[in-house]
Amino acid sequence: MTDKVKLEKALSFLNETITERPTIAVILGSGLGGFAEVLGRQQSVPASSIPFFPPSTVEGHEGRLTFGRVRTEAKVSLPLLVFKGRVHFYETGDLDPVLFPIRLAAALGCRFLIVTNASGAIARHLSVGDLMLIKDFLNLASLDPRITTQAEGVNLPNHKDRIRFFDKPLQDELRACARDLAITLHEGTYCWLKGPSYETPSEIEMLRRIGADSVGMSTVPEIVAARRVGMRVVGISLISNLAAGIGGERLSHKEVAETGRKVKDRFSSLLRQLLVRIET
Repeated sequence: MTDKVKLEKALSFLNETITERPTIAVILGSGLGGFAEVLGRQQSVPASSIPFFPPSTVEGHEGRLTFGRVRTEAKVSLPLLVFKGRVHFYETGDLDPVLFPIRLAAALGCRFLIVTNASGAIARHLSVGDLMLIKDFLNLASLDPRITTQAEGVNLPNHKDRIRFFDKPLQDELRACARDLAITLHEGTYCWLKGPSYETPSEIEMLRRIGADSVGMSTVPEIVAARRVGMRVVGISLISNLAAGIGGERLSHKEVAETGRKVKDRFSSLLRQLLVRIET
C-alpha cells in the first residue's frame, strides 16, 4: 500500500471523527505532554485507533491526538491539533513514521506548526528547566534527501536562495509572549542526532565548537517536512538536562520527565499565550 493511500485512510477516519478541523498543529516533546490537558471542549483520539498512524514506543510519549482550543480571559485560539508525543527516527530507522504526523496535519488543514522538544544543554549559559527558542538547527543525523536542507524549501526559484525554516513573525510573537509573562526565553541552535544513545563528553565538546547550544534526537525532520508543505514553523526546546561532560550527573529519561513536570506551568502559560495570538 502506498504512502498516499495510507494518508488518505487516516485522513478519512479523522474527518469522520473530529468536529472541527485544525489550523495549528502542536507537537509536545518528552515531559511536555501535560499541555494537552488545558484544551477546552477537547476531542482526544488514541493514535492506535487511526489507520496507519505510527505508534510511539518511548516512555513519556503517550501517542494521542487531541483536538480543541485554548482560551485566556480575552481570547480564544484557532482550532488546534496537539500531538501528545512523537515517533523518533531511532525507533524504526525509517523517516516515514516520523513524517507521517506532519503530512496528516497538513492534509487536515494546519497552516502553523509549533514544535517542542526536550534537549540537553551544551551552551554553558543554559540550565536545566530553561526554555529556548530554536533559532537554527544542525542536522547531523541523516543525508536522506527528504530532510537535507539543501534540497528543501518553499517556493524557491533556485537552489542558491537562502532557506528560512522558521517564521520570523511567529518567533517575534513568542518573544513578546515571554516578555509579557516575565519568562526568560533563551535562544540558540539545536542539533539533531539519531540516538538512541546519549552522546559522549567528546562528542558534546565537538558539537559545542561547531555552534550547537543544545542537542536532541528529534524535531529537525518535522521542521523540514512542515516547511516543505508550506506550514509556518516556530520551535521551543526545554532544556531537560545538561549534556555529557557539561554536568556531573548520569543522564536518564527519568530526568527529562521530571524536568517537564517542574516547568509545566511556565511552559503551558507561554504556549497558551502564543496560541491565542496566532491569527490567520
